[in-house]
Amino acid sequence: MNIRFWLVFLTFCSLLAPLQAWGAPSPEEVVSRVQAQYDKSGGFKARFRQESRMQAATQGEKAEGLLYFQKPCRMRWQYENPPEQKKEIVADGREVWMFIPQDAVVMVYPLNKVLRSDLVMRFFSGMGELSRDFQISWNRPPQAGDNYVVDLFPRKSEPELKRLTLTINPRTYQLEKLEFTNALGEETRFAFSQMQLNMHLDPGLFTFTPPPGVQVVRENRS
Repeated sequence: MNIRFWLVFLTFCSLLAPLQAWGAPSPEEVVSRVQAQYDKSGGFKARFRQESRMQAATQGEKAEGLLYFQKPCRMRWQYENPPEQKKEIVADGREVWMFIPQDAVVMVYPLNKVLRSDLVMRFFSGMGELSRDFQISWNRPPQAGDNYVVDLFPRKSEPELKRLTLTINPRTYQLEKLEFTNALGEETRFAFSQMQLNMHLDPGLFTFTPPPGVQVVRENRS
């Protein structure tokens, strides 16, 4: 399953002088604070904008919509625009459903298979530790008043993920942007807004019933 559909929350070597000048935390400390915030938030929702682009392409694909997340392991990506590319991705705690209305098909994946292969999904689900799974460094030296920008490189080879870059609000430690690059050079960027943490979301958001006439294709559970 393509990793671009999962991304949801995370974090931040920097030059010594800026750190000493205004006491910025280390990138590892920033990562720890961000993960702690999302670990204690049982549920949240946010708007997202997504842009995907291949290495050689001059223009990429753009989309936007709503993201809902509730621990443990429940998530809903609701793609709203552009209208001709609407889709829904729902994780109900056991399976992941990807519904593409224009194709009249629903792809169903076992959740445990997604968790085994997807670092981002493991983090969203509270099953991953960024300092354990990634080498962490500053993308650029932090400056007072600016967002923190951190690069994370998987400690183990991940064909779907070569680098993860996080942009973090230094006051709230909320994730504002997420960018990842795979081994083929494909880049996917997410920008988050209107994020609301510590929510108790309607359980119905994390169930999916295929519409009549839609083909359901189930991935092998092995």
